[in-house]
Amino acid sequence: MNANDNIPPGGKPPAAPAAPATLPATGLLRLSQVLKLIPISRSSFYAGQAKGLYPRSVAIGARARAYRVEDIRALIEKGVA
Repeated sequence: MNANDNIPPGGKPPAAPAAPATLPATGLLRLSQVLKLIPISRSSFYAGQAKGLYPRSVAIGARARAYRVEDIRALIEKGVA
């Protein structure tokens, strides 16, 4: 069995089912997770951050940043995203 066995003749491979985007009650989200909830580009998110439209990240390591779930939930509820 190889990777092409599930492709119908003359068609494209079936798309993987999308996982529902849900927010945990509390915690932190990486930018890739935030962008699944807010369908904009990474550069647009950073530009919105600079303008004060989107929340700032918090440091979780020397080179790692994340966003508070509470901030992202408030952003979505506010309707900015």
